Amino acid sequence: MSRSETEKMVADLMDKIPEIEGILLLDKSGNVSVGQTITQMNHSEIAKNAAVIIASARELNKSIEKGDANVAYVEGDNGYAVMANSEKAILLAIISKDAAPSLGLIIRDLKIVLSRIKI
Repeated sequence: MSRSETEKMVADLMDKIPEIEGILLLDKSGNVSVGQTITQMNHSEIAKNAAVIIASARELNKSIEKGDANVAYVEGDNGYAVMANSEKAILLAIISKDAAPSLGLIIRDLKIVLSRIKI
């Protein structure tokens, strides 16, 4: 899959869900492959922290014998960071607080998009 096709999938998801303020596609090492945010943000710092959270979530699930960590999210005062995880990549969405009632649907959409991305 080309970079432009991946960028289009990310842009389409942001267009579909207006509460998404940014999406980053990361490799397992925490490097940004594609990143789009509505405000200026430090993508590499966000990616580094997301990779740490996913690694910790994977270890937690392993220690409680619940399999791999497919999704992790962090709720903040003003919104959410939601990470969908696959064997090859992490798709991180930065979401406004207004999306609280739709988090389940957003997580589903992130997992669908992540499954279609070929890195």
